[in-house]
Amino acid sequence: MAKCSIRFLPDGVIVPAVPGESLLSHAVRAGVPLLSPCGGESRCGKCRVLVTGETRGGEDPGALSRGEIAAGIRLACRCFPTEGDVSVTILPGSRPARLAAYLDGKDLAGDEPFLPLSRTASGGTSLGVALDLGTSTLAGTLVDLSDGTVLSRATADNPQMACGEDLISRVVFAEEMTGGFELLRGRLLSGVDGLVSRLLEASPAPGEVTDVVAAGNTVLSHFLYGISPSPIRRPPYHPVRKEYPVVPGETLGTGPSTARAMWRIFPSLGGFVGGDVVSGILASGMHRQEEVCLLFDVGTNGEVALGNREWRITCSSSAGPAFEGGEVDCGMRAYPGAIESVRIEPETAAAEWTVIGRGRPAGLCGSGILDLCAELFRAGIVDRAGRFTSRGGGRRISTERGEAYVVVPGEKSATGRDVLFCESDLKSVVRTKAALCAAAEALLAAVGLPREAVARVYVAGGFGNFLDLRSALAIGLFPPIPLARFVPLGNASLAGALGALRNRRRWKEALSLASGTLYHDLSSDPGFMELYQRGLFLPHTDEERYRSVLAAEMTR
Repeated sequence: MAKCSIRFLPDGVIVPAVPGESLLSHAVRAGVPLLSPCGGESRCGKCRVLVTGETRGGEDPGALSRGEIAAGIRLACRCFPTEGDVSVTILPGSRPARLAAYLDGKDLAGDEPFLPLSRTASGGTSLGVALDLGTSTLAGTLVDLSDGTVLSRATADNPQMACGEDLISRVVFAEEMTGGFELLRGRLLSGVDGLVSRLLEASPAPGEVTDVVAAGNTVLSHFLYGISPSPIRRPPYHPVRKEYPVVPGETLGTGPSTARAMWRIFPSLGGFVGGDVVSGILASGMHRQEEVCLLFDVGTNGEVALGNREWRITCSSSAGPAFEGGEVDCGMRAYPGAIESVRIEPETAAAEWTVIGRGRPAGLCGSGILDLCAELFRAGIVDRAGRFTSRGGGRRISTERGEAYVVVPGEKSATGRDVLFCESDLKSVVRTKAALCAAAEALLAAVGLPREAVARVYVAGGFGNFLDLRSALAIGLFPPIPLARFVPLGNASLAGALGALRNRRRWKEALSLASGTLYHDLSSDPGFMELYQRGLFLPHTDEERYRSVLAAEMTR
């Protein structure tokens, strides 16, 4: 066995076979991109590969059809080489997307003069980099620090995605796999280095990077700083540290393009509320306002902040990756071929959709999933408990995963297979939206304020820019607050980091924000579970309040 090898196609990468190691583990070790939202815990069914050679396992009838199993398709996380050389072809749907993340973010507090950070280049143009270190996506902006001009922008997938789509999966991976922490940290650093290289290549002006400002969640900030995030996984879920002293890139182990630069990492607020939220608060300007505001950061890990210029409180909900395309069988990232919006004709139950790139649909991204759930509910095809009703029979089929609604028939899809949405997919979405909405309700309850006290609701994250707010309220993603009060911010984390890079006073403001913002631990909140349970209905147990808000919107 020691002399045998695993060949990954179409990459052409060959690695020695290791006894007892799954094909997914071989792919991770080899750096071969392969989707695994659950981090190899055999829950998502996304790591589909075509296998040639002697193997055992991976024939999961719950995720694979009989025809796929007969054709040699296996789940890489459950498939192990036994003897001889093995060829593994990564199927198109199992390869991570090159996500065109939403780069623009609104900086509503960015009204101050240009005051660059103090570093200067040795005999050349001084450049600064603002980074958003997202669970799924890395995004960056390159700035000329002589005048604040933006020189280039770029995004990339977070290479850690192959080791788990959610943060807990990555912490488990780092703990339980030999060398897991070093591997995950190395992937993050290589992803950041690659992103900075792209920024420099796209820049119209050469120069030296002297300052980097990075905003990320607590887990990623720990990885970047070289600290194990393991304590965050267990009670009391506290991070090893909340502040990250300024250090040069060479101390962090970054590549040569930022080794001489001074790195400033936004401080964290708690185990699962990180510097990205601090940066988002900075960009929203809610910390300068007299009125009470809510901030939602809708992503793989959902965070919520509540407050004004006098006080702020934040929390994190274990929302899950449903709105990032994970935990939904037909889900995918927001790239060409993804359905981004859906409407259902009530009489025929047929779906109409729009696709990113205008080609044939291959699956649904977050905004499409949100629309589909809202439309299924509006059309009466699913009930308030998230179960299929007797309606829409002509668009429903029985599958190995149970009853499913046919969003796109196979003859119209990019893959030739039906794009299906099962009851279990809907349950994943309902759990996600219930957790996010309950988090906001828990913060309001903690400070004794009613929903009516919220003057503005900021929605951060690229997903927040594309979601249909009516669909969001129709399924209860947010508390029932009038839509006129909602303000999409886009990538507020990157916008806040850019603001701090351009003005050293904003960086000091961010540090004071972190020290003056309370972290509310939902795991110790006795009322959170009841709020969560109330959110496990469409749109909510408080259905009438949602109806009145939506009805008011229809008359505008």
